[in-house]
Amino acid sequence: MKKYLALSALAFACSAQGQVLDFAQLTPTPYIKDDVNFSLGAVVLSMPKYSGSDERRIAAYPAFDAQWKNGVFFSAVSGLGYNFSKNPEIQYGVRMTMEGGRDESRSEKLHGLGDINATVEPGAFYNYYLNSNYALLSSFRYGSGLDHNGAQVSIGGRAVSFYSQKHQFSALFSANWANNSYMQSYYGVNALQSAASGYVQHAPAAGLTDIKIGVNWRWSIDTNWSLIAGASVKHMLGDAANSPFVIQKTPVTVFSSASYRF
Repeated sequence: MKKYLALSALAFACSAQGQVLDFAQLTPTPYIKDDVNFSLGAVVLSMPKYSGSDERRIAAYPAFDAQWKNGVFFSAVSGLGYNFSKNPEIQYGVRMTMEGGRDESRSEKLHGLGDINATVEPGAFYNYYLNSNYALLSSFRYGSGLDHNGAQVSIGGRAVSFYSQKHQFSALFSANWANNSYMQSYYGVNALQSAASGYVQHAPAAGLTDIKIGVNWRWSIDTNWSLIAGASVKHMLGDAANSPFVIQKTPVTVFSSASYRF
């Protein structure tokens, strides 16, 4: 079951914006050999300064992933939650995650738009494993944005190929939807923001925000240590892409990470 156990170590490196992953990526409960699986590591990323920015920044984050055999999980990318399923082909449950904020001091192009604080989001997830290599993923998250009424829905899929015991390649695809509260907070410009920033007013409606695809290579050095490298590209859509401060509509993130599984 090493194929499944590798997923938790892989997951945190996919977190391209330093926040939780769109999906809960878990080891199926029947394949957790001990009472808990735990890994600790760090990830370094080169990524846009904000969603839609043409400027880049380098960021480094500690990362951890813990999953208990009873269904509880606590992870830097999957959040804090509970997987109700004992079926290795299905995962479903609830979780609390963190939606990253946005400081206007991060870029001159954000001046006048104000800050968006990081927010804890309750949500739910459902994953279906076609087999050990392919999975369909989905999630719902609520509570982000300036008024904490932002909602997001993500659907996607993951493919994993094991070329040897030490080398694994994977791809992750997702399409993401947000309600108007989330869209206004992260991509809108109201009258006050327009006066302060010089941007024209923009009132985005609910809809698809982006599609993403990521690829990763994982090297299992031994039974404990692993290195991961990869890249992801996001193509922004609809009213999110038409925001006046969205300059780069197809931003790329590259990353590398190291983890130790106890």
